[in-house]
Parts: sequence; C-alpha cells; structure tokens
Amino acid sequence: MHVTVEPIKKLTLRFRVIVEPDDGGFHAYCPAFKGLHVDGATKKEALRNVSEAANAYLNSLAAHQEPLPIGPDCIVDEEEQELQIPPGAFLQYLDLQWPSQKESGTN
Repeated sequence: MHVTVEPIKKLTLRFRVIVEPDDGGFHAYCPAFKGLHVDGATKKEALRNVSEAANAYLNSLAAHQEPLPIGPDCIVDEEEQELQIPPGAFLQYLDLQWPSQKESGTN
C-alpha cells in the first residue's frame, strides 16, 4: 500500500514585541496578542520568554480554531508600519513558522 504525504505549508508571522526596562529587569509584551506580557532579568531572557509565550498563544488559537490577529502588530508580509514606542523601550520583531495556512485561520 502506497501512502501519499503532502508537504506541510509554512506561514511566517512577524509580530511586534515591545521590551522595556522594569524594576531592574525587563518587561516584554506583544500588542497583537491580548494579555501576552512576560518579564526577564535580561533583554535576552525577556525575548526568549515572549517567544515561548507567543508560541503557546498561537497553539491555543489553533486548538480553538480562532483566527490570527493579523493587523499592524502581526503581519504575514514584510510591510513596515510606523509605531510609537514608549521612551526608554526598544522594538524587536520575532519570526515564527506557523504549522500551515489551513490551521492559521487565514484561508
């Protein structure tokens, strides 16, 4: 018996992450992902934590068959838009591979 396996289509998401100093550490959040706020002792740790939290957030959206929050803070293409960043904060982008367009809610 021959089984045909279709390749998995990948969708690259780029979402804004704001990292700002906070009581000797750093606070990071994603404006597109409501409630996604993390902290870290260093910028690197805050970015690692926000990446893990964003993956969990996206997996939850897929599990509940909810759409991606595509907009100015979460984009599929390289389109840049102006954003106001709080004083003392810096802007960082994270790229994630989404499992497939079918699961992403963008069909």
